[in-house]
Amino acid sequence: MRSLIVGLILLSVSGPGLSQFGELEIEIGCQRGDCISGYGVLVEETERGLTRYRGEFREGEYHGSGRLEYLDEDRVYKGDWMLGNKHGRGTMWERSLNWSAVNRIYDVYIGQWRNDMRHGEGTQAFNVRDWREDRNTERWLIANEENYTGDFVRGVFSGEGTYRWADGTSYTGGWAANKKHGRGYFDFGSGIRSERIFEFDVQVDF
Repeated sequence: MRSLIVGLILLSVSGPGLSQFGELEIEIGCQRGDCISGYGVLVEETERGLTRYRGEFREGEYHGSGRLEYLDEDRVYKGDWMLGNKHGRGTMWERSLNWSAVNRIYDVYIGQWRNDMRHGEGTQAFNVRDWREDRNTERWLIANEENYTGDFVRGVFSGEGTYRWADGTSYTGGWAANKKHGRGYFDFGSGIRSERIFEFDVQVDF
């Protein structure tokens, strides 16, 4: 095991020996437990920077249930793993484009994963203020935040789903490549449906 001195702004990391700002000495390697075929804590240098995984391992890979922090990106995944890939059900939260030190705003995904990608049913919420781990449920995000809830295929909206905007307007229908595609309807909060047909976000005649 070796040490790495890094200068980071770690606004989401807490715990003994860690502070919000400044230089931190972080040990690279297995911190404790069994990081081969058991439960342990592992810090690694990756293409995306430093990561810290706390959870179950099989043959040296993340496998089972675990929590991975991307320390340089303020991004966390917590959920199921299969041989090093996010696979099963899990939650990921990361800084949104509107994030600031004053307004801690995150994009949050809760749902199914396959081979490290959002795949299956899930909810992608946008611009969630003051997100706190394990505080808000998927149902709460659907009812209170701008979000897409429905089918994902290899990381994009694809299939049937509902997009809810911050003003309460929603669209329910077909999606492909993150765009409205096929038959669907808008609900402007009045309960009256406005039927539409789209081809990759372009409205077409019935």
